[in-house]
Amino acid sequence: MKIMVFSDGYFPQINGVVTQIDNMHSALVKEGHEVMVVAPSPDTKFHEEKKHNSKIILLPSIALPTYPDYRVTNITSGKIKKELKDFAPDIIHVHTPFSVGWLGLRYGRRMKIPVIGTYHTFFPEFLMYLPLPLIKKTTVAKKLTWNFTNHFYNKCTVVTTPTESMKKELEKNGTKNVVVLSNAIDFKRFNKYAKKTYSSKIPSVIYFGRIGFEKNIEILIFAVKHLLIKGINVKLSITGSGPALDYLKEIVASEKMGENVVFNTPLSHDLLPKHVAKHDIFATASTIETQGLTILESMALGLPCVGANYLAIPDSIKENQNGFLFKSYDFVECANKIEKLLKSESLRKKLGKNAVKTTKNYSVEKVSVATINLYEKVSESA
Repeated sequence: MKIMVFSDGYFPQINGVVTQIDNMHSALVKEGHEVMVVAPSPDTKFHEEKKHNSKIILLPSIALPTYPDYRVTNITSGKIKKELKDFAPDIIHVHTPFSVGWLGLRYGRRMKIPVIGTYHTFFPEFLMYLPLPLIKKTTVAKKLTWNFTNHFYNKCTVVTTPTESMKKELEKNGTKNVVVLSNAIDFKRFNKYAKKTYSSKIPSVIYFGRIGFEKNIEILIFAVKHLLIKGINVKLSITGSGPALDYLKEIVASEKMGENVVFNTPLSHDLLPKHVAKHDIFATASTIETQGLTILESMALGLPCVGANYLAIPDSIKENQNGFLFKSYDFVECANKIEKLLKSESLRKKLGKNAVKTTKNYSVEKVSVATINLYEKVSESA
């Protein structure tokens, strides 16, 4: 098949959407399908690149003032229109509902090409980044967000989201034609570093991924502080980049926790699994996860996970099976769940072993089969 992918996020950004696009792009090409990707350029110029033996078209863009990692571009493009006609895709897959996503959706509908839209991001929790201080925290703003979401996704032929929890959330708020299609992880790349033994040094917890305010990483910092006050020595690694980084560093400095909280810059494809594998537990306090790729990647390494009991995190983390859940924003309960794991190496090993079993179902190889099956079904019924 020929698949044309549209996304408002792409390299050099590092986040779950970009990871998912790249994982599936690589797998689909290996299986003999043709893929073309359209995304924003990191600057104001057109760029064309090759990746996985496919054409990548990067459109001139500017940074969103309140979140520089995200870029916006024109929703019309004669160049993309020509590329669409020349490439003649069987399916258009849009991963975001913003400028590049609208470009793919509009041209797909005009040219009568089936459009699959994937809902990756829980947008009501991103209202804090809007340059509209008077309304962004109101219920009106959340209602408008859902109206915008449905205005985009209900124009797609089919909408995918990675978990049952998010399918129910979307349908509850008016999104139609929703099916569950899991995101994929590069299971082999992570699992080859799976933990076999545990260090006798200071135990460590890791969070890695986007450093956004909506990830509530300060909850993990205060959980570690709570453990230190109880006399439990533990370290927290925070690996990644994003708009909340300076805010978190200020908290660590004010709490005098510099020896127990370490910040690391984003790591490359090969270095990340090795880095995460050096830790004992993965933790997240995020309240925006539609699935949580970093949770699954950590599980593939054999790390038990501790996460907020919110949205789709419970779809991945099962209490006392592969990790523990805590009430959202409750740093004391978060600390208690981390402490439970720290006190028992045998429990960490047991839950870590179960975590690996959990993630085998999310491998690129398995998810790519489900993805192609969906593409074929949608294409045949168009």
